[in-house]
Amino acid sequence: MSSSGTIGDAADRRGFALESTLVVLLVMSALAVIAFAGVISAIRTTNIDYRNTRVSYAAEAGAEAVMAQVYDNLHDGQLTGAELAALTPPVIPGFTVDSFKASKVGPVTIETIANGPFAGLYSLTQRIEIYSRAKDAADHRSAAIVDVKAQAIPLFQFGVFFEKGLEIFNSPPMTFGGRVHTNGNLWLSSDNAWYNEMITTPNKLFRDKTYGHAVLDGVYINDAGGTAVALLFDSRTIPGAAAFRARSEADFDSRLQTDAFAVDSLKLPIPAGMDPIELLMPRAFTDPPELQEAKFSWRADWYIEVRLDQITSAGKTTCPQALNTRTVGKLLPNNTDCKKIFSFTWDAFFDGRERRFVDVFEIDIDELRQWVGASFSRRTEVLYVTFIGTPPGGVDLRGDGYRPVVRLRKGSRLPNALTVATDRPLYIQGDYNTNTWVPAALGSDAITWLSNAWNETQHQCGSPYRPDLIAQTAICPGYAIYTASNTTVNAALVAGHIPTPCDHEDVGCPGGNYGGGLENFPRHLERWSGITMTYVGSLVSLHWSRIATGAWEYGTYYYPPGRNWQFDMRFRDPANLPPATPVVGAVIHTAFRPVY
Repeated sequence: MSSSGTIGDAADRRGFALESTLVVLLVMSALAVIAFAGVISAIRTTNIDYRNTRVSYAAEAGAEAVMAQVYDNLHDGQLTGAELAALTPPVIPGFTVDSFKASKVGPVTIETIANGPFAGLYSLTQRIEIYSRAKDAADHRSAAIVDVKAQAIPLFQFGVFFEKGLEIFNSPPMTFGGRVHTNGNLWLSSDNAWYNEMITTPNKLFRDKTYGHAVLDGVYINDAGGTAVALLFDSRTIPGAAAFRARSEADFDSRLQTDAFAVDSLKLPIPAGMDPIELLMPRAFTDPPELQEAKFSWRADWYIEVRLDQITSAGKTTCPQALNTRTVGKLLPNNTDCKKIFSFTWDAFFDGRERRFVDVFEIDIDELRQWVGASFSRRTEVLYVTFIGTPPGGVDLRGDGYRPVVRLRKGSRLPNALTVATDRPLYIQGDYNTNTWVPAALGSDAITWLSNAWNETQHQCGSPYRPDLIAQTAICPGYAIYTASNTTVNAALVAGHIPTPCDHEDVGCPGGNYGGGLENFPRHLERWSGITMTYVGSLVSLHWSRIATGAWEYGTYYYPPGRNWQFDMRFRDPANLPPATPVVGAVIHTAFRPVY
């Protein structure tokens, strides 16, 4: 019995082992299947994630590509409906962008710029949302949104803004408050110049003069604590961007910034490739909406076309001699009042810099103020003047051709916030906007100060003008430089300037006369030695003068004043900006977010 039991137990153990082995094999097979399925699933999931990631990146790239299309349009601070409609789908190899758009979000707001070289300025900010949706060949889809801020920066927040190269080589001492910016190169050299705020350019800084080598060590820039630090380096002596940034940080707390800091070029809101002088040109019915929104002439509530063919040799201007256009609801003066406000004189005086007589359309600002009074229907905020028609025979009294210009007189008290603009040269005689300050601006081909001591009869000639002679005393026999008196102007300026032909360091530079630089941007025609010209405002040059192109000279028609020039801090309040203040644009890419 014991033997048979032993044999049975052994058989049972063998049967159990077989069953266990089969179970183990079955479990292992199941685990292998599950593992394989997991691997397949992981591969599939990874592939899906990979494809989704790729299409997500494609959507983001599509949004960035759309942003690249609108960047130039946004870079002037504005985006029009026509520009939005002109967008085209971006091309991304391997993907299709099947939906995209750029749209404005919310109204324009006033916002302080927080970062970058223009931090602290305020902008008129429009938020733009760019949407892009992409798909691949397997129809995997993803979408993304890029947020952008288009910032329109009012120009008169800058103490100095030049569209083209800026040269400052003052001789009499000059202390300047306010930011200085040029879209071109910047040349600084002086024995006594102090700059209290930021200096920026997207190009180069040269511590030298353009028309001849003269590195002077009297240029000082305030650091963040207000300490004046001498400028002892430039883009030539420190050409490397990192080294330039480090030196600017060490000396000025980075308050001097060039292309080494990747400073933006600030663009005007006009069509690409157009000369900024267009802001000062007369109305043209072919002007696109974008340009009409920027030009002083289209923004004017009083647009005057002086008809030269209607003005006799005696000189007169009444409203019938000018085509006046006012906005709806605004009134024009009658002939009696018009004669008080406006007058015209052929060959009124000799401009020593231009070496010719000028034909003056004069605006008596005090008479304009009295006519306007408290009447809203007479109120004038933007007055634009241009000239049309061919002058009649016999009015060229000096034989030097025609040079119609605009002059403002008796402007110490303005009728209200006022911008006066013209495409011609503009002369300001006497104090301007000094009695009860109001926001004011002046725009023209070139601007010349005539002091409170200006005497018309002193700036005549004893015999006819001789354009064939060169020496000024021969051109205008008896010409003398008469003494000016202290004069003050409170207004932002937008005008052209004369450039120096080229930098003497450039290969092949033929040299040439100095253009006069910032210190002669507002021009003078008197002996200002020992006399102070006080100026408070914003100096803006967007173009080269096309009419008043006479060469700058020293001592032949003027002697320089003591310059008490300051930026008008009141322009830092948007409520104090002059009417029709031009803007420039910057763009900030603020955020990217996927759409799930």
